[in-house]
Amino acid sequence: MRYKVAIIGAGPGGAVLARELAQKDIDVTIYEKGSYEELGHDWSDAVERVALKWAGLNMPELVGNEWHGDLVKETPDSEGVFEKHAIPRLKLHSPGYNSVKDIEFKMITTDRRVLGQMLVKQAEEAGVQIKYGYEGLGLLYRETGTNGPDGVEVYGVSVKNLENDLREEITADMVIESSGFHSVLRRSLPAYTGLAFMFKDNEFGFVNREVRERDPEKARVDIIPDHYRYGFHGGYQWSHIHNAERIDVGAGVKNVPGKPDPKDLIEEFIAKHPSIKSEKLRGGRGLCIVGPPLFNFVTNGFVIIGDAASTSVPTTGCGAGSAVLVGLWAAEVISEAAEEGRNDMVKLWDINKKFYLDNDRGASFAALSALRNALQTLDHDYLDFLFRQDIMSADILEEAVNGVFLPPAVETKAKSLWRGITKPSILAKLNEATGRGSKIYSHYRNYPPYWDPSIFARWQAEAKELLQADR
Repeated sequence: MRYKVAIIGAGPGGAVLARELAQKDIDVTIYEKGSYEELGHDWSDAVERVALKWAGLNMPELVGNEWHGDLVKETPDSEGVFEKHAIPRLKLHSPGYNSVKDIEFKMITTDRRVLGQMLVKQAEEAGVQIKYGYEGLGLLYRETGTNGPDGVEVYGVSVKNLENDLREEITADMVIESSGFHSVLRRSLPAYTGLAFMFKDNEFGFVNREVRERDPEKARVDIIPDHYRYGFHGGYQWSHIHNAERIDVGAGVKNVPGKPDPKDLIEEFIAKHPSIKSEKLRGGRGLCIVGPPLFNFVTNGFVIIGDAASTSVPTTGCGAGSAVLVGLWAAEVISEAAEEGRNDMVKLWDINKKFYLDNDRGASFAALSALRNALQTLDHDYLDFLFRQDIMSADILEEAVNGVFLPPAVETKAKSLWRGITKPSILAKLNEATGRGSKIYSHYRNYPPYWDPSIFARWQAEAKELLQADR
């Protein structure tokens, strides 16, 4: 019998993972709650170029400030994965717009609906069966008697057919959760596995974005650069030009009571720019996971990827690229496991290893999440000061926006001390935050390279203490 994999969720990570497994002659079925037409978000979003390249997409060529290639939209309404307008350099403004840094932007504006449908088509062509209108309800598992992450053996998943409201139990050698931050499957496990918790409110941003038409004639005078307004209300505000006729404007705020509605922030920005028309073409609003990644993505017979594992870039909330990369890494490990007829945690641990050790992603995301939390305690005037004094330098901010934590060097600390001497209380907070970020980064770079219950328990206890988390 062929090795059987059930995937809940047809997002970018789940689709890429399914495609890769099916190409290895593994029996893969995806259960997707929505329809094919509803796949992906109804907007274009910044996605890491390296992730899409590794996923096998024919990446466009940069010519001036435009992308050229067979996947690029030639007109605003033509078919294509990528928007034509390129953002090789991004203006990063302080909250008060009184200081700006020019940084390299390693992402590409990608139509998330077109991307989602393309990846699903590729999966189907590889032999994946996709069942639409199915909702994941919980995991089927046996308890091993062990008190820890390996305390269960997952052998299937319970799903509901939304058309007839009937529940089905699907047996499988491997179950993958790629269904988003609600994480229904992992939360169906016993608490002692350490995987059954809910994400907390402060691990989210509240985001609103709109794609609107723009008057090309007025745009000649009403200049709007591609930019982020960083640290604005504990989050960010942005404008991305799609082409001469369309612009994407949005905002994300810290998800706590008392913060403004990001839609109001968008309307305030639009009111200042007469070139932006009133009609909304695409867009959406909701929560965006920006907390640290899970300490562990696996147990026996079960793997968690994407937003369910909190692998978005904490500084921007961009999650599609990470989901794709983790999906590719998971496919390598699961393919090897299938060849050996295995689905145990010892083998699957290599997925954690790829995320935390073989690649620098996990350590950077954990450290950046902690740094983000600290900066959110500073008001706009303080952040403006850090920008102006170049204490938050272009180098540091460039790495952070692109998902990389840059531990401060000795000369950077000295420069910060000198330039921040007029506001020692701010500098003390920043030094404390970067110091803790560096400790978190170093600790995550010492992630256990293989599954050992006692070693992982000690590592996780220290990680929780450093993150000040009670997951």
